Amino acid sequence: MKKVGTLQTIFRHPVKGMRGEELASSTVDEFGLYGDRAYYFLDNARQGKYLSADVVPALIGYHASMSEGTGKEAYPPIRIEARDGSVHTWDDTFFAHVAETAKRSITPMISSPQEGGVNWEDHILLVTDASLREIARQIGAEQVDPRRFRGNLVVVLEDDEPFAEDKWLGKQIKINDVTLQVNKHCERCVYVNIDPETLAMTPAVLKACVKRHNNHFGVYASVVTAGSVSQGDDVFLVEMGVTGYDS
Repeated sequence: MKKVGTLQTIFRHPVKGMRGEELASSTVDEFGLYGDRAYYFLDNARQGKYLSADVVPALIGYHASMSEGTGKEAYPPIRIEARDGSVHTWDDTFFAHVAETAKRSITPMISSPQEGGVNWEDHILLVTDASLREIARQIGAEQVDPRRFRGNLVVVLEDDEPFAEDKWLGKQIKINDVTLQVNKHCERCVYVNIDPETLAMTPAVLKACVKRHNNHFGVYASVVTAGSVSQGDDVFLVEMGVTGYDS
């Protein structure tokens, strides 16, 4: 195995489409970070679609966090703080608040630990510090907030090479006792233009992803071996030899 970086930040998004929380450590089950995208809304104006911030950017104004626990039967309760300062639990008052914000009919849903949270693609999204700095450079900013990209794991690279995560595709990453199979790029949309603090739109961010990296940012991975990860963990690339053993 080759060390390629260090796990800097862990982000979990208890409610799909809303701002999430930073964790010092997290359980990783067969579906990804425990509790990630466990709660969600169906958008009744778009049959079969989730309510999402690319359609309703104001969703990012809600900040969701999940209580401690890793229950097998049901996910722990969540707390949501709205942009207007109101604090909610997952109840009818909150649903009405979101419906008013979204200006559309919605259906609240909760997944279960047996089926995992709802994701567009694979279980976990990884992004790197060097790639974040490259996008910042492209748009003439000092830095870019990693929360724009909705990643779960932010890795500080050993080699500080932008988009070095491309080299992980088709390979495995090991963090503590967790093994991930890196499968594909993450194709980007207007999500990345939304400032998670102010909700201001910066179209230059998506344009930079298109120009610099074919509209890709970050890589999706599926869970091979469950376990736990913590900030500060070493990140290893598993190099497989012709025999199938680590080289």
